Amino acid sequence: MNDKLTKAAIDARYLLSRGYNREAVVRFVGDRYLLSREERLAIYRGIYDPITALIHRKKKVSKDFLAGRVLAVDGFNVLITVETALLKKPLLLCDDGFIRDVSAIHGCHVFSDVTYNALNVIARHVSELKLSSVLFFYDSPISHSGDIAKLTRETVTQYGVRCNAYAVKQVDSEVLKSGEVVASSDYAIISRANFVYDLGGEAIQQFKLILIKL
Repeated sequence: MNDKLTKAAIDARYLLSRGYNREAVVRFVGDRYLLSREERLAIYRGIYDPITALIHRKKKVSKDFLAGRVLAVDGFNVLITVETALLKKPLLLCDDGFIRDVSAIHGCHVFSDVTYNALNVIARHVSELKLSSVLFFYDSPISHSGDIAKLTRETVTQYGVRCNAYAVKQVDSEVLKSGEVVASSDYAIISRANFVYDLGGEAIQQFKLILIKL
């Protein structure tokens, strides 16, 4: 991690703790330190004020909490995190304890062999959670979302887990109303959920991760 990103993270954390808007903070420190798009994403996804970080940590649950419960998964959010790990690209260990990618590919996912491998990693981990059932939701505007939902359902079911998967227009609302626990590292979902499991971050613990802590 370079020196300018470290300084930008310190400034962003300070400004956020003073109540400044996240987008405005990222724009300010990004312009001040001439950050790249990926570095700005790292600040946006990885830095939180202490109060928000604590709130997120309190919502985060362990795998033991999941036994007998329904888990609703933010599909592309989790899938892309696992794909990033498989591709040996850097991941963020964020202020709130969640692991997030900085790949900047949200909204234009590429269906590849890595997708198949990532779904098997996810399915294998889900099979260890003793869930009542699991529901995956993928953004329908993204290419091949229906195919990925079908493949997810088939892959997870093969591991003996009750599973369904859907391509929907409003992933956030579907995830939030469908599960007793949600699986996502997305701020918009975490802020509205009661219980959150970092499925992407937990599923990749078996790998040698390149983790960045700002």
